[in-house]
Amino acid sequence: MPKIIPTILATTYTQFEEQFKKVSPFFDLIQIDVMDGKFVSNQSFAEIDNINNVNLNAKFELHLMVEHPIEEIKKWKNIKNIVRIIFHIESKDNPEEVIKTITDLGVEVGIAINPETNTSAIEPYINQINEVLFLTVHPGKQGAEFLPEVGKKIRNFNKTNLKIAVDGGINEINIEQVCDWGVDTFCIGSAIIMAEDTEKAKQNLLNQLSS
Repeated sequence: MPKIIPTILATTYTQFEEQFKKVSPFFDLIQIDVMDGKFVSNQSFAEIDNINNVNLNAKFELHLMVEHPIEEIKKWKNIKNIVRIIFHIESKDNPEEVIKTITDLGVEVGIAINPETNTSAIEPYINQINEVLFLTVHPGKQGAEFLPEVGKKIRNFNKTNLKIAVDGGINEINIEQVCDWGVDTFCIGSAIIMAEDTEKAKQNLLNQLSS
């Protein structure tokens, strides 16, 4: 069964806490979007140590939308319950060094790829990682336009034993279509975070996947 992961995109710690409290009762894994204001226009909150004070029943994965992931990873090494770190192939650090930095922390490695980037950019590293995260929007803000043409790229990608995840603009209208691309994991922001009833929003998405 495909997995749904809610994504938290917060520019202040207060925003993070509000979104975390909303989704944590219903999901065992939550993605935190980390932004430096350079790779994408938004910048995420700086008080990351406060995350250790929340009720940590959930696990976290980090989606690093930053120019220099190695520097960012060092800031997060003492945050509890991180199980996967995803960095962008378009970032400026050497991918081999980023992968080593992540694996040295004992967590899974993911590579994210923007809509316009060819999958040939990640092929040298597929035997060193656990997941590829395909962006189905231009990254950095919730509510961006869904780009269905990414589906062709996913279908043509030789995934071997990798998990295939998508992130951006996924909702109950298009999730069934995206599932047909061969996707394992759906990282979903607005359709969950903005919903009045989080549990109902989750169930509606799951219903589409099982229909």
